Amino acid sequence: MVRINSLDERAPTLSPSAVRVVGFQLLEAELSAAGHWYADVKLPAYSYLMDVVIHAEELWTAGTTAPILTGLFLVDADGAIAAEEGTNAIFGSIDLLATDLTKGQSVSFARAGGKSGGNLTEGSSTHYLNAMADHDRILRFNVTTTGAVTTALGETYVYVFYALPEMDVPVIAAT
Repeated sequence: MVRINSLDERAPTLSPSAVRVVGFQLLEAELSAAGHWYADVKLPAYSYLMDVVIHAEELWTAGTTAPILTGLFLVDADGAIAAEEGTNAIFGSIDLLATDLTKGQSVSFARAGGKSGGNLTEGSSTHYLNAMADHDRILRFNVTTTGAVTTALGETYVYVFYALPEMDVPVIAAT
């Protein structure tokens, strides 16, 4: 189950050049077997991805694994996924079963820590590839569990911070 609260293009009072935050909650369902959850965040053309935070409010209880992948995908003219930029572009696979995050912990690509994904480079994740693109993209969060789930349910919050600045033409004067 996914619950989404966001400030995005659907909010008419939002300044077009504002920093936007899309937040949502991923809840582990009571399943007797493996399950799959995903949530998409649209990153408009020329938006600048500032941070992605994954917060473990309650640990997931799947029998074996519950990894979350954060992938970037190119979007076609109809807004559908056209191509994969990377299934783990932001973070490498983060297991929500206390192996990578414990209850109350968060990971952020803008701060030290976490598992660097394919677009975070230079060893200590000091450089981010493709933080801005001239086309729409989708940031997809996938969780696939293996094994039976107990009655205790996992609860994960994800926050995506991006800026959509006004694109202006600077005045350049020769000196």
